[in-house]
Amino acid sequence: MRATNNLRYIAYVRKSEERKERQELSQQSQKKEIRRTFPDLNIVEWLEFESMSAFKPGRPIFNQMIQMIRDGKADGIVAWHPNRLSRNEIDSSTITYMLRNELKDLKFCSFNFDNTAEGIMMLQMVMNQSQYESSKQGRDVRRGMKEKAEGGERPGQVAQGYMKVPVLDEQGMPQLRSKDNKVIMRTDSDPDRYDLVRKMWRMLLSGNYNAAQIWKIATEEWQYITRVNGKIGGKPMSKSMIYKIFNNPFYAGYVPHNGELYKGNHKPMITLDDFDYAQTLLGDKGKPRQGAYDYAFSGLIKCGECGCSIVGKTNTKFVKRDNKMAVYVHYYCTRKSETRHCTQNKYTRVERLHEQIDAELAKYTILPEFRDITLAVLRRNNKIEAKDRTSTYKMQQHTREQLQERLDKLVDMRTRDLLDDDEYAQQRNRIKAEMLRTDDGLRNTEQRADEWLELTEKAFDFATYARARFANGTLMDKRDILRTLGQNLTLKDGKLEITPNEWLVCLAEAYPEHEAAYRRVRTNKKASAKELEEAFSSVNKSWRARRDLNPRHPA
Repeated sequence: MRATNNLRYIAYVRKSEERKERQELSQQSQKKEIRRTFPDLNIVEWLEFESMSAFKPGRPIFNQMIQMIRDGKADGIVAWHPNRLSRNEIDSSTITYMLRNELKDLKFCSFNFDNTAEGIMMLQMVMNQSQYESSKQGRDVRRGMKEKAEGGERPGQVAQGYMKVPVLDEQGMPQLRSKDNKVIMRTDSDPDRYDLVRKMWRMLLSGNYNAAQIWKIATEEWQYITRVNGKIGGKPMSKSMIYKIFNNPFYAGYVPHNGELYKGNHKPMITLDDFDYAQTLLGDKGKPRQGAYDYAFSGLIKCGECGCSIVGKTNTKFVKRDNKMAVYVHYYCTRKSETRHCTQNKYTRVERLHEQIDAELAKYTILPEFRDITLAVLRRNNKIEAKDRTSTYKMQQHTREQLQERLDKLVDMRTRDLLDDDEYAQQRNRIKAEMLRTDDGLRNTEQRADEWLELTEKAFDFATYARARFANGTLMDKRDILRTLGQNLTLKDGKLEITPNEWLVCLAEAYPEHEAAYRRVRTNKKASAKELEEAFSSVNKSWRARRDLNPRHPA
């Protein structure tokens, strides 16, 4: 197609990076097509690098082109297709209205346009079709993303520590969606980052580190590098990302989408209670609160009357008798509730809180020698049980292999038409259900014993040393110990109420009997170490029966 007029044209080239229009030609390809199709066209300006989508008005380079035509600097426009100029009603009407006066001609590589009434009508229809396709595509994408979230999968990129992997069929090949023939993806743990991100969460929940400190450790000591996804990633984590991680309920097993949470299919790093607690540590909008540890218990305790936060305050008073200034730390209710009237207007001295917390810790404090002997018994029994677990694990693996063989034979029988569809589906589902139960048993056998023993050691350490640490430790130690001690902390009329964690209650119920047995044996000066350990033979069974009540984050 050769041009024969002397009009001045602007070549408009656009490929949206916002909408990822991969089906459209690249900008370089569009320029090449324009030159090939209209080699003699008088092009006075090339306007390119427009990356904004044409679905909404407001493109700066498009507006620049319109203004140039209105200023008489050009007479026509050339583009690869009408949808490069517009996918919205406002820009479409601007183009078609200007054809009455300022705009003399339009040329397209993949669409024939005549500046006639019929030609303008056809142009409007093509632009309207482009607008409709964009709207429909956006609606379909939004619906698809919601369906994916409702199904437990995160639309788009997943959080750090996770990755998308293909779903495999029974033959180990990637499964394809029937509607678009694309690979079905699921969320799995990122083997290079999952444990590191989980460690970040543990550090935050311990109360001993704030987000900025964790970010510094992760980037400087661990040399943490973000996951590569297309053109992004593969770099050290930014400081803002650490707050995005700690504000993301994805790590608690939920998929956030359009302000709603859906139960996810992925393996959570933390519980929802842990996530809620992390938000109180971070403060409003995910930013660390200034001076959170100037007062050890600020933000941990609620008012027993109105539910508002209990915060700390420092007061000074000149004492004539001692001829010096005395410093007092008090805790009080903020009384910021808009719905409940609060009468708690008195201050509680920090010393009184210390006394009450110490009294609570005394209920759960055990003898150091009890800890040492009990853990020795538990470790020895754990080694004996490890042999039994190995046998159990091998048996479970053998069962898993047999199930896989049955499934392979079933597929072969279906391939040879020895089974119809209903029989095949029924037997396959039954075998898969057994495989899932076996896989779950394998995971439990691998993990539960070592995790249980580690948590038990931490629990006994807390019960042995927490009271001394609270008396002599820092403000951060006191805060951490109080949080580990219990929950639902309330203060009313100067009295602190604590709901102790269940694992402490179980320990306190079992301990007096075991301590009494230990003291009876210890009074016998000729008692051997073996006899002392035998006095705790019942500890193993009683404590293991309570394994599920071990603390998640013992101090």
